Amino acid sequence: MDFNVILTNEGEVDGFNSLHQKGIKTFHFPMIKTVTNKVKNHFSLDDYEYYIFTSKNGVKHFFENKFIKSQSLSNLKTICIGSKTELVLKKLNIKPVFTAKRSYSHLMVDELKKIKTLNKKKVMLIQGNLAANYLFENLKMFCYLTKFVAYNTKLIKIVNRELEELLSKKKTYTVFTSSSGFLSFDKLYDVKKTSIISIGNSTSSFIKDRGYEPIVTSKMQSYEGIADSIISYLIKD
Repeated sequence: MDFNVILTNEGEVDGFNSLHQKGIKTFHFPMIKTVTNKVKNHFSLDDYEYYIFTSKNGVKHFFENKFIKSQSLSNLKTICIGSKTELVLKKLNIKPVFTAKRSYSHLMVDELKKIKTLNKKKVMLIQGNLAANYLFENLKMFCYLTKFVAYNTKLIKIVNRELEELLSKKKTYTVFTSSSGFLSFDKLYDVKKTSIISIGNSTSSFIKDRGYEPIVTSKMQSYEGIADSIISYLIKD
């Protein structure tokens, strides 16, 4: 059977390579675009004792700011969510003092409470403009927390005729890795023409609130995890 999977995330899609190995076709049509938030209020990296990164985009756009680029990173203490975020930091020669292995905010909060590393410390949380408030509201209970919006997420606003034709002519499965990605798709295309696959519970809740039902919600919030879930669903051994 011919399986056609549409990927809507911005950036790399290497995490979905296992789909190709199973003969599943993939098509990449990003539904969002992230841009660096150029801040006017500059600060010294020495002003904060710890910096928390929740995504690769956070790392990328934080260090895109010229006033950050001009400073030494040798004494920077970082905490991050997920191995992918950790890897991006290490490429900048920054070794995180702590990495939450599971990409869930509530698990990170629980772990940081237990190890007490941030207790009464001055901390900066780096996120995007659409990030949920859960981390900020819970972390500020035990540290002196400042939020830094490193990037803004913009929805794609132009219909892609190739994607529109694919949705009309083929049986497709569309992967959504964020609420904003689904919102963009819903504004441009007929969601009923595809089967919905979601990266996790938060994105699935958003999709359901808009009147749709994902056929698959990945248990692991990673591209590799979604790919495994897709394979398990589509290919019955």
